[in-house]
Amino acid sequence: MSPLNLVGIAIGLLAVLLLCFGLPDSWFFGLLCLACLSGSMGEAYRENKLGAVLFLAVAAVFAASSLRFALRDARQPRGGS
Repeated sequence: MSPLNLVGIAIGLLAVLLLCFGLPDSWFFGLLCLACLSGSMGEAYRENKLGAVLFLAVAAVFAASSLRFALRDARQPRGGS
């Protein structure tokens, strides 16, 4: 297993762990996107084109989800005094 894949797994586990401690959804999906991009680089390094493209496609879905949740949170009114 390449070091890039190990980094991706570590980032994914960190995202899940931080989600348990109240990480916002936009950050969670952003970290998952980063993990998929790292996995894609690992697959491209091993010249597995199909795996790299699949990781990139999933990363794009996570990036879109992260953007959606970030925009949703920005539109919500602040609960200040």
